[in-house]
Amino acid sequence: MPSPPPRTPHEAPKSGRRESWIRRLADAHREHPDRHVVAGHHNINYVVPLGWCLALLLRTMPFRARVKCRMPRDVVEVVPRIWPSETELLAVVSRHLEEVPRCLRDFGDWALHSYRAGRALSEEKPTGPVGPGMLRSFAEFFARAASVPARELPPRPTGWPESGQSREFLHWLIDYTDGRVHGPNRWRFEDLFTAVGVRRDAITAFRDDPRCQSLASRPFCLLHTDVHRANVVVDRKQIAVIDWELAMYGDPLHDLATHLVRMEYDKDEHLLMRELWTAAMERAGHGAMTRGMEEDLPVYLDFEYAQSVFPDIMRAALDLAEAPEEAGAPAFAGAAARVCRALRRAAEPLRLAEVPEEGRAERALRDWYAGPFGRALSLEERRGPLSATRRAAPATRPAAAALVVDEARDGTYTLEAREPGAHEPGARELQPVADLLDAAPDCCVLFGFDGPLCRLYPDGSSRRVADELRKHVRASGYEDLLTPREERTADPHDVLRALDRARPGSEVVTRLQELLTVGEARAALTASRTPGAAELVRELRRRQVRIAVVTDNSPRAVAAHLHRSGLSAAFGPHIYGRTDSPSLLEPHPDSLERALNALGAEPADALMIGNTATEVLAARNAKVLFVGHAHDEAGERALRDAGAEVVVPSLDPLLGLLGADPS
Repeated sequence: MPSPPPRTPHEAPKSGRRESWIRRLADAHREHPDRHVVAGHHNINYVVPLGWCLALLLRTMPFRARVKCRMPRDVVEVVPRIWPSETELLAVVSRHLEEVPRCLRDFGDWALHSYRAGRALSEEKPTGPVGPGMLRSFAEFFARAASVPARELPPRPTGWPESGQSREFLHWLIDYTDGRVHGPNRWRFEDLFTAVGVRRDAITAFRDDPRCQSLASRPFCLLHTDVHRANVVVDRKQIAVIDWELAMYGDPLHDLATHLVRMEYDKDEHLLMRELWTAAMERAGHGAMTRGMEEDLPVYLDFEYAQSVFPDIMRAALDLAEAPEEAGAPAFAGAAARVCRALRRAAEPLRLAEVPEEGRAERALRDWYAGPFGRALSLEERRGPLSATRRAAPATRPAAAALVVDEARDGTYTLEAREPGAHEPGARELQPVADLLDAAPDCCVLFGFDGPLCRLYPDGSSRRVADELRKHVRASGYEDLLTPREERTADPHDVLRALDRARPGSEVVTRLQELLTVGEARAALTASRTPGAAELVRELRRRQVRIAVVTDNSPRAVAAHLHRSGLSAAFGPHIYGRTDSPSLLEPHPDSLERALNALGAEPADALMIGNTATEVLAARNAKVLFVGHAHDEAGERALRDAGAEVVVPSLDPLLGLLGADPS
């Protein structure tokens, strides 16, 4: 899971004796035995009484006051967060909206907020109508929030749409959904999305809707974007809207649309809320913000229904997979109902061919739950990140891995082997690699997967997957298409290639692809990280070197391993693996060419790290420099025989060339 957003210098924890006392007292408050826990999706809050000493140090008065210890949760981000610092934003908002809780201190890993007394609207009115008075309060809140001066708000991200660019703003939201929610999570939920009828291009097709191209221009303002019953505190019929971490600056119709969708008003209150919002905005002098409302609000409402289908399906599935106990029939039935409800709401904007019955949705959830990306992956995550013991497993680390790399005055490199073992590359052999890496950030590095990043099939376990493929080949009546070598091989790709040559595009080839993906995904759940791989990846990214994974393995298996090992963010979307066309497997340079094109790199500026003969040939065909990674002499001979000129027994020499500690 991604870590909480980084803190800004504005929020840097203060120092000094007084601040040390504040931190110690605040920590004691956080552990208060009478604390009341309020858990949200993005934060966990402990509400505790404010003691006299801490109140005096904070220059505030206790008088039965309470404070909120607010700790960010590690969650999959499914909605935009343009301002990493809620503290910085609250400093502005609380000056103009006095009822909004203030941040008393930000300690970096958690923050101490003032507490707004009252009851959450979700407790008073969990469902159903809220009444005209509450609707008027909401309308006034939106008008007051729109009056917060834009010049006082924190800086927006680079390239953020300018005020009035309503179309560009909506397109940014759509692109975020596709690029940061749907696409990056498809590797885990691909089968589930497909089974319930959500196409790969669903959200991008919505972007092409003519209505999304012709929005009226409206002035931008501060948006909360998450005004629903649980984020509204009611005290003597006065409201305070809390939890501002998802606030942004943009088209005010987006704020109204998210509110209407998440409050789930009936038809009468929905229409009344729109009228009251328009009147309140006009009274506050924001009439221009209501321009084109009748035509454009339905577009934003459709977007809300469309974008929410992805997190709603994922959350329903994850609630099953991450539960402490095995999911039972009631849990599956409830999850299926949630999935179908999300699909019904998104059916029209996403142009879904059909909404499945709950029975079909439940079967899809059960299949996903039992597969490699469901319960099995959640249990693996619960065990924690890859341990140091597993990373340094003897099976993946050669005895001759410890090298010292010294740079001479003439720019050459001297390597000293600490222990005998596989062939150690000399300075002359490594010089082309050193020259290319010296050109950072203009160069790019393409990582093979099985070998350079992990041991996917240790101890010949790939044979089990190859046997599964051969079993299906025999069951389909095509065993005569396999040669004696393909009948014995431990490489499942050999079986897939054989059937694709003889029956390209056939149903049996499609099924073999599916079996291979499942086998690779299961192996990825226990694959040990190649020693030095994470350090090399992070050092390259620190130097702004472009990186990608190029492989014959399934992109979903690659994504699963990167997710487990904490390297997903380093590679981003740049995973180029097996496609639906087995004829493009290595030594075809297809995956390398796709990576180079996406990274905007020339072959002469690229380096590939691989450990198979087919990868040597693929690199040659793509005209990129190749470094072989062989953990034993047999592997080195195979790479040399295929034409590899540079072979290293570990990743340490490459770390050494970058000046990083290979330990």
